Amino acid sequence: MIGRKHVLFVILLTTTHAFSQRKSLRDSVVNTVLIGMHYKASLTAGEMADRWGFNNQIGLDLTNKYKNNMTVGLNAGFIFGNQLRQPEIFAGLLNEFGTITGTAGTPADILFLMRGVVGHVSAGYVWNRFGNNPNSGFWFSGGLGYMMHKIRIESLYDNVPQLQGDYKKGYDKLTMGVSSRQFIGYLYQADARLVKFYAGLEFIQGVTQNVRTYNFDTGGREDELRFDVMYGLKFGLVMPISQRTRGEYYYE
Repeated sequence: MIGRKHVLFVILLTTTHAFSQRKSLRDSVVNTVLIGMHYKASLTAGEMADRWGFNNQIGLDLTNKYKNNMTVGLNAGFIFGNQLRQPEIFAGLLNEFGTITGTAGTPADILFLMRGVVGHVSAGYVWNRFGNNPNSGFWFSGGLGYMMHKIRIESLYDNVPQLQGDYKKGYDKLTMGVSSRQFIGYLYQADARLVKFYAGLEFIQGVTQNVRTYNFDTGGREDELRFDVMYGLKFGLVMPISQRTRGEYYYE
Protein backbone atom coordinates (compact mmCIF):
# COMPACT_ATOMS: atom_id res chain seq x y z
CA MET A 1 0.00 0.00 0.00
CA ILE A 2 2.88 2.32 0.84
CA GLY A 3 4.53 1.48 -2.49
CA ARG A 4 1.39 2.44 -4.46
CA LYS A 5 1.10 5.73 -2.63
CA HIS A 6 4.75 6.47 -3.31
CA VAL A 7 4.33 5.77 -7.05
CA LEU A 8 1.20 7.95 -7.18
CA PHE A 9 3.04 10.79 -5.44
CA VAL A 10 5.93 10.59 -7.91
CA ILE A 11 3.53 10.66 -10.90
CA LEU A 12 1.66 13.69 -9.55
CA LEU A 13 4.92 15.48 -8.79
CA THR A 14 6.30 14.78 -12.28
CA THR A 15 3.08 15.91 -13.96
CA THR A 16 2.96 19.10 -11.91
CA HIS A 17 6.59 19.82 -12.72
CA ALA A 18 6.01 19.25 -16.45
CA PHE A 19 3.10 21.65 -16.51
CA SER A 20 5.09 24.21 -14.57
CA GLN A 21 7.80 24.10 -17.25
CA ARG A 22 5.44 25.21 -20.02
CA LYS A 23 5.55 28.81 -20.99
CA SER A 24 2.25 30.61 -20.94
CA LEU A 25 1.11 32.16 -24.20
CA ARG A 26 -0.49 34.88 -22.10
CA ASP A 27 2.59 35.79 -20.11
CA SER A 28 5.51 35.58 -22.56
CA VAL A 29 6.51 35.29 -26.21
CA VAL A 30 7.40 31.68 -26.98
CA ASN A 31 8.91 29.80 -29.88
CA THR A 32 6.07 27.93 -31.62
CA VAL A 33 5.82 25.61 -34.59
CA LEU A 34 2.49 26.23 -36.32
CA ILE A 35 1.08 23.47 -38.51
CA GLY A 36 -1.90 24.91 -40.34
CA MET A 37 -4.45 23.39 -42.71
CA HIS A 38 -5.99 26.14 -44.84
CA TYR A 39 -8.75 26.94 -47.31
CA LYS A 40 -8.66 29.92 -49.66
CA ALA A 41 -11.45 31.39 -51.80
CA SER A 42 -9.61 33.02 -54.67
CA LEU A 43 -10.28 35.43 -57.54
CA THR A 44 -8.02 36.02 -60.52
CA ALA A 45 -6.38 38.98 -62.23
CA GLY A 46 -3.82 39.61 -64.95
CA GLU A 47 -3.69 37.00 -67.69
CA MET A 48 -4.98 34.40 -65.27
CA ALA A 49 -8.33 36.21 -65.39
CA ASP A 50 -8.50 35.72 -69.17
CA ARG A 51 -8.56 31.97 -68.65
CA TRP A 52 -10.00 31.30 -65.18
CA GLY A 53 -12.53 32.78 -62.81
CA PHE A 54 -13.18 31.97 -59.15
CA ASN A 55 -11.20 29.04 -57.77
CA ASN A 56 -10.48 27.28 -54.50
CA GLN A 57 -7.31 26.32 -52.71
CA ILE A 58 -6.64 23.87 -49.90
CA GLY A 59 -3.22 23.30 -48.45
CA LEU A 60 -0.68 23.24 -45.66
CA ASP A 61 1.31 25.99 -43.94
CA LEU A 62 4.29 24.95 -41.82
CA THR A 63 5.65 27.92 -39.88
CA ASN A 64 8.12 28.50 -37.08
CA LYS A 65 7.35 31.58 -34.97
CA TYR A 66 10.42 32.65 -33.05
CA LYS A 67 10.58 34.37 -29.67
CA ASN A 68 10.98 37.75 -31.40
CA ASN A 69 7.73 37.01 -33.32
CA MET A 70 9.55 36.66 -36.64
CA THR A 71 8.19 33.78 -38.73
CA VAL A 72 9.77 31.49 -41.34
CA GLY A 73 7.87 28.78 -43.11
CA LEU A 74 6.72 26.76 -46.09
CA ASN A 75 3.35 27.25 -47.78
CA ALA A 76 1.80 24.86 -50.28
CA GLY A 77 -1.63 24.67 -51.87
CA PHE A 78 -3.68 22.67 -54.35
CA ILE A 79 -5.83 24.80 -56.68
CA PHE A 80 -9.12 23.65 -58.20
CA GLY A 81 -12.04 25.28 -59.99
CA ASN A 82 -14.36 24.97 -62.99
CA GLN A 83 -14.81 28.48 -64.39
CA LEU A 84 -13.00 28.29 -67.74
CA ARG A 85 -13.24 31.61 -69.61
CA GLN A 86 -11.53 30.54 -72.85
CA PRO A 87 -13.82 27.96 -74.50
CA GLU A 88 -12.33 29.02 -77.84
CA ILE A 89 -9.36 26.78 -77.01
CA PHE A 90 -11.58 23.88 -78.09
CA ALA A 91 -13.24 25.62 -81.03
CA GLY A 92 -11.50 23.31 -83.51
CA LEU A 93 -13.30 20.32 -82.01
CA LEU A 94 -16.82 21.72 -82.25
CA ASN A 95 -19.32 20.48 -84.83
CA GLU A 96 -21.91 22.62 -86.59
CA PHE A 97 -24.13 22.46 -83.50
CA GLY A 98 -21.41 23.79 -81.20
CA THR A 99 -20.76 20.50 -79.38
CA ILE A 100 -17.96 17.94 -79.32
CA THR A 101 -18.95 14.58 -80.79
CA GLY A 102 -17.88 11.33 -79.19
CA THR A 103 -17.31 7.98 -80.93
CA ALA A 104 -20.98 7.11 -80.33
CA GLY A 105 -21.96 10.00 -82.59
CA THR A 106 -23.66 11.94 -79.80
CA PRO A 107 -22.57 15.13 -77.99
CA ALA A 108 -19.93 14.25 -75.42
CA ASP A 109 -20.26 15.32 -71.80
CA ILE A 110 -16.86 16.88 -71.05
CA LEU A 111 -15.62 18.82 -68.04
CA PHE A 112 -12.91 21.47 -68.30
CA LEU A 113 -11.49 21.96 -64.81
CA MET A 114 -8.79 24.12 -63.31
CA ARG A 115 -6.01 22.26 -61.56
CA GLY A 116 -2.81 23.68 -60.14
CA VAL A 117 -0.36 23.95 -57.29
CA VAL A 118 1.56 26.72 -55.56
CA GLY A 119 4.46 26.49 -53.15
CA HIS A 120 6.48 29.20 -51.39
CA VAL A 121 9.20 29.77 -48.84
CA SER A 122 8.03 32.68 -46.68
CA ALA A 123 9.20 35.00 -43.92
CA GLY A 124 7.14 37.38 -41.84
CA TYR A 125 6.36 39.01 -38.53
CA VAL A 126 3.54 38.86 -35.97
CA TRP A 127 2.83 42.36 -34.64
CA ASN A 128 1.37 41.65 -31.22
CA ARG A 129 0.58 45.20 -30.10
CA PHE A 130 -3.15 44.59 -30.60
CA GLY A 131 -3.01 40.84 -30.03
CA ASN A 132 -5.00 39.01 -27.42
CA ASN A 133 -1.66 37.82 -26.00
CA PRO A 134 2.06 38.32 -26.85
CA ASN A 135 1.95 35.44 -29.34
CA SER A 136 -1.00 36.72 -31.37
CA GLY A 137 -1.57 39.72 -33.58
CA PHE A 138 -1.46 41.04 -37.10
CA TRP A 139 0.59 38.72 -39.30
CA PHE A 140 2.51 40.01 -42.31
CA SER A 141 4.46 37.60 -44.49
CA GLY A 142 5.81 37.25 -47.99
CA GLY A 143 7.77 34.74 -50.01
CA LEU A 144 9.01 33.35 -53.29
CA GLY A 145 8.19 30.06 -54.94
CA TYR A 146 6.49 28.22 -57.77
CA MET A 147 3.13 28.20 -59.56
CA MET A 148 1.61 25.65 -61.94
CA HIS A 149 -1.85 25.43 -63.50
CA LYS A 150 -3.54 23.66 -66.40
CA ILE A 151 -6.89 22.58 -67.82
CA ARG A 152 -7.92 19.14 -66.60
CA ILE A 153 -10.06 17.54 -69.33
CA GLU A 154 -12.47 14.85 -68.16
CA SER A 155 -14.92 12.95 -70.34
CA LEU A 156 -17.37 11.35 -67.93
CA TYR A 157 -19.32 8.89 -70.06
CA ASP A 158 -18.11 9.31 -73.63
CA ASN A 159 -15.10 8.20 -75.59
CA VAL A 160 -13.52 11.26 -77.26
CA PRO A 161 -10.27 10.26 -79.09
CA GLN A 162 -9.43 13.92 -79.82
CA LEU A 163 -9.04 14.53 -76.08
CA GLN A 164 -7.18 11.41 -75.04
CA GLY A 165 -3.54 10.47 -74.65
CA ASP A 166 -1.00 12.89 -76.08
CA TYR A 167 -3.77 14.77 -77.90
CA LYS A 168 -4.99 16.01 -74.55
CA LYS A 169 -1.64 17.69 -73.92
CA GLY A 170 -2.23 19.89 -76.95
CA TYR A 171 -5.25 21.43 -75.22
CA ASP A 172 -4.46 21.47 -71.51
CA LYS A 173 -2.34 24.69 -71.54
CA LEU A 174 0.11 23.41 -68.92
CA THR A 175 1.66 26.59 -67.50
CA MET A 176 4.31 27.07 -64.81
CA GLY A 177 6.85 29.51 -63.48
CA VAL A 178 8.15 31.48 -60.52
CA SER A 179 5.79 33.30 -58.19
CA SER A 180 5.67 35.59 -55.20
CA ARG A 181 3.29 35.60 -52.23
CA GLN A 182 2.04 38.19 -49.71
CA PHE A 183 -0.22 37.59 -46.73
CA ILE A 184 -1.86 40.21 -44.51
CA GLY A 185 -3.97 38.81 -41.71
CA TYR A 186 -4.32 37.93 -38.05
CA LEU A 187 -2.87 35.06 -36.05
CA TYR A 188 -5.00 34.11 -33.04
CA GLN A 189 -3.61 31.86 -30.34
CA ALA A 190 -5.93 31.63 -27.40
CA ASP A 191 -4.69 30.74 -23.94
CA ALA A 192 -6.95 27.69 -24.26
CA ARG A 193 -5.16 25.07 -26.30
CA LEU A 194 -7.69 24.23 -28.99
CA VAL A 195 -8.57 27.69 -30.34
CA LYS A 196 -5.78 28.70 -32.72
CA PHE A 197 -6.24 29.97 -36.27
CA TYR A 198 -5.17 32.56 -38.82
CA ALA A 199 -7.17 34.47 -41.41
CA GLY A 200 -6.49 37.22 -43.90
CA LEU A 201 -5.88 38.21 -47.50
CA GLU A 202 -3.32 36.37 -49.59
CA PHE A 203 -1.97 37.60 -52.94
CA ILE A 204 0.02 35.45 -55.38
CA GLN A 205 1.67 36.70 -58.58
CA GLY A 206 3.35 34.41 -61.09
CA VAL A 207 5.57 35.00 -64.10
CA THR A 208 4.70 31.87 -66.03
CA GLN A 209 4.85 30.27 -69.45
CA ASN A 210 3.05 27.56 -71.39
CA VAL A 211 5.47 24.61 -71.47
CA ARG A 212 3.75 22.48 -74.13
CA THR A 213 5.68 22.11 -77.37
CA TYR A 214 2.48 22.24 -79.44
CA ASN A 215 -0.98 23.72 -78.84
CA PHE A 216 -3.74 22.81 -81.27
CA ASP A 217 -5.63 26.08 -80.97
CA THR A 218 -2.60 28.22 -81.88
CA GLY A 219 -0.81 25.72 -84.11
CA GLY A 220 2.49 25.75 -82.23
CA ARG A 221 4.32 26.82 -79.10
CA GLU A 222 3.35 29.69 -76.83
CA ASP A 223 6.59 31.30 -75.73
CA GLU A 224 5.15 34.55 -74.36
CA LEU A 225 5.53 35.19 -70.65
CA ARG A 226 2.32 35.51 -68.66
CA PHE A 227 1.52 37.50 -65.52
CA ASP A 228 -0.90 35.36 -63.51
CA VAL A 229 -2.47 36.74 -60.33
CA MET A 230 -4.67 35.12 -57.68
CA TYR A 231 -5.96 36.82 -54.55
CA GLY A 232 -8.52 36.02 -51.91
CA LEU A 233 -9.50 35.27 -48.34
CA LYS A 234 -7.52 32.56 -46.59
CA PHE A 235 -8.44 30.79 -43.35
CA GLY A 236 -6.41 28.17 -41.51
CA LEU A 237 -6.72 26.06 -38.38
CA VAL A 238 -3.55 25.48 -36.38
CA MET A 239 -2.13 22.56 -34.45
CA PRO A 240 0.76 24.22 -32.60
CA ILE A 241 3.86 22.71 -31.06
CA SER A 242 5.10 24.96 -28.27
CA GLN A 243 8.36 25.01 -26.34
CA ARG A 244 8.97 24.34 -22.68
CA THR A 245 11.42 26.42 -20.74
CA ARG A 246 14.00 23.62 -20.94
CA GLY A 247 13.94 23.72 -24.76
CA GLU A 248 11.80 20.60 -25.12
CA TYR A 249 8.76 20.47 -27.40
CA TYR A 250 5.30 19.07 -26.82
CA TYR A 251 2.09 18.70 -28.85
CA GLU A 252 -0.95 20.61 -27.67
